[in-house]
Amino acid sequence: MTSSSAIERKLKREIAARKAAESLLEAKSLELFNTNQQLELALKQVEQRSEASFKRLEFQQHIERILIHFGRTFLRSNLDDVLLSDLIKQLSEAAEGIWYCIELTDDLIPTLTNNRFKSSIQTDESIDFPMLKASIPIQVEQRNVGKLEVRLVGEDFDLAFIESQMSLVCELLSSSITRQLINLRLVKSKERAEASERSTREFLAMINHELRTPLNGLLGSVELLADTDLKGAQQELHTNLSQSGQLLRSIINDLLDFSKIDAGMLELIDSTFKWSNLQSTLCSIFEHKAAEKQIVFTVCSKGFENKSLKGDLERLTQIFVNLIGNAIKFTDEGSVKVTVSLKDKGFDFSVADTGIGISRSAQKKLFQPFTQADRSSSRNYEGTGLGLAICKRLVELMGGSISLKSEVGEGTTFFGFLPLVIEEVDENERVQQDLDIVAQDFSALKVLVVDDIKMNQVVITKMLSKVGITPDLAVNGLEAVEHATNQQYDIIFMDCRMPVMDGFEATKRLRDASYAKPIVALTAGTTREERQTCYDVGMDDILSKPYTAKDLTLTLSKWGPSSGLEAL
Repeated sequence: MTSSSAIERKLKREIAARKAAESLLEAKSLELFNTNQQLELALKQVEQRSEASFKRLEFQQHIERILIHFGRTFLRSNLDDVLLSDLIKQLSEAAEGIWYCIELTDDLIPTLTNNRFKSSIQTDESIDFPMLKASIPIQVEQRNVGKLEVRLVGEDFDLAFIESQMSLVCELLSSSITRQLINLRLVKSKERAEASERSTREFLAMINHELRTPLNGLLGSVELLADTDLKGAQQELHTNLSQSGQLLRSIINDLLDFSKIDAGMLELIDSTFKWSNLQSTLCSIFEHKAAEKQIVFTVCSKGFENKSLKGDLERLTQIFVNLIGNAIKFTDEGSVKVTVSLKDKGFDFSVADTGIGISRSAQKKLFQPFTQADRSSSRNYEGTGLGLAICKRLVELMGGSISLKSEVGEGTTFFGFLPLVIEEVDENERVQQDLDIVAQDFSALKVLVVDDIKMNQVVITKMLSKVGITPDLAVNGLEAVEHATNQQYDIIFMDCRMPVMDGFEATKRLRDASYAKPIVALTAGTTREERQTCYDVGMDDILSKPYTAKDLTLTLSKWGPSSGLEAL
């Protein structure tokens, strides 16, 4: 009995122990299952995060490639419909489930015909999950000029990440638009500057013609008047008229040349001349004026014997006329002395007076335009205040130098250096050439003068009559073409600016019709561009207004005799 009970108790303990073990095993199994479930969940989460990170990285790299590609493209090309459509297309290829739209302000960029560019992917408003939207502004010069709108129809990316990437795209667009707008402004500014320059050139050409044309009539008439029988009082009036005309020419040159220098239009036109010719011109202009003021006027030159100079004679004359004119104007007693000394590559010069002098404060701004020591309405000395400014600019344009020394009450000396080409000349040969020109018989030449100004017709007709020529006359280019078509001329003097048809068009028509005889321009134009136009249309030479009888004779000698002999 006792043994049986013991066995039963033992069996019960074993059963209880087995049940406890089974319970423990079941609990551990459940715990292990839960742990496995958690591990699987965690693994799935890790896999999802890794995939999301990979997608983010892939998207970011794609955007970087887009930025590099279009950054280079926008530097080479302006924004247009094709480029922006291509940009939207490449953005759409970066990842699925994202919709893009670029919208710009109307008419901001003229190269765009459309102002709205969007993805081909269409959003579905009935999607169960909420659609995420963002709008990133496109700013140019601190103002909104458009926007880049983004819509997420998938759950692969968070909106903040997409916005950060699209802000880089907007910065690229902003930079490109800014660059293009700057370029557009530069183009417009250039066009305005070119239009302004054209207007300036046209105005200067017109005013040059309008001033020099009557001046040609004035100076030509004065020259012709000198050949008539003038009495004492008439001779004095003629001298006054001649000097006034020359000074008027100098003032007109100053005003026009200052404008041309400012516009970058003034060109030097070289010719070969003797210093004695320039000295003679200066003496004819200023000797009488100096005598009126009872001051001594002298021109001393050294080293110019048997030498010829090559330079812009008109500009050199202008420089000395301004310097000497100022010296005489501001000198009431004493003298004005011009000294010129030839050097290897030009000549030194000085213009010294015993006049009122210039204060040190006034000297500092003396070469500035429109500057005078006394600007009051009661001042003793008239003038434009351009003379010295023109002198300095012309001297510098020639590659020379000019400066001054002055003491108040003692006088002023301007001195400097002008570089010129110097050539040896056989004086006997030169004299013989002059005699040959004088001895030439021009009376057999058939000449046509084309000019719409009656006064200029009279002047050139009188000048030609002195060498035995009676020219035919035409008042415009159309008449000139008709005259030259119906008969042969040895030389045509063609004015450039005329009504109905100008001289340029008339010359071009004659050359197109195989007219081969010399055509010489009569022009007041002084810029290289205007002169080049004469040659471009087929003119052979230029006779600049105002011209003298000697200028006309030299032109006849250059172009007329050979043609005249052929006609004979």
